[in-house]
Amino acid sequence: MKRFLAMTAIIVLSCPFQTGAAGPPGGFFDRGAELYKSGRNSDAVDAFDQAIKHKERVQDAQEYIDRIRKETVERIRNKALTGVNKANWQSKYYFMNEIDRRIHVGISIQEVFERDSLNFRPGAIDALNQLAVAFAKAETAQFEIELINETNMDSAAKPTLSAQQLNTVFSYLSLAARDVLPKF
Repeated sequence: MKRFLAMTAIIVLSCPFQTGAAGPPGGFFDRGAELYKSGRNSDAVDAFDQAIKHKERVQDAQEYIDRIRKETVERIRNKALTGVNKANWQSKYYFMNEIDRRIHVGISIQEVFERDSLNFRPGAIDALNQLAVAFAKAETAQFEIELINETNMDSAAKPTLSAQQLNTVFSYLSLAARDVLPKF
C-alpha cells in the first residue's frame, strides 16, 4: 500500500483590498468569515491577512487562517490516499466506485479494525454487510478491494498484520456475499 504525504501552501495572487484603503463594511475579519462560510477559502485568507495587518481581531484571524490551511492539507491528504475525497465516501468505513463494470472498493483499516488486531470495531460488520449486499447484486462485475491505512507516515507498517487484515476482510465479504456466514 502506498502512502502519500501531501503538503500545500496558500498562495495569494491578488488582494481584493488595498492596504491603505478603507476596509469593507463590517471590517476585514467579518468579510473573511463570510468568505470562509461560502467556501471561498483563498479570498478568506486574503481578508484575514488584511485583518491582521490592520490589527483587527488578530488572534481570531490567525486561527481562521490556520484552520483553512489545516482543512486544505486534510482534503489533499484524503484525496492522495484514495483518489477520492474521504468526505465523499459512502460511509466512514469504505468508498466504492464503479467504472466499466469494475468496482474499486477502499476500506479504512482504522475504521474497520481495532488497533493492531484482527478484531472488528463496532459498526464495521454492518458496513461490511452493506458491501456484501452490493457484491451479491453485481455478481458479474470485477471487484478490486484495497485496504487504506490512514495512519501517520511515521508509524511503521506491519506487512504481516496488513496481509491478515486483507484476508479477514476478503473472507468475510466472500462469505457474506454468498450468504453462507455461520449462524450462532
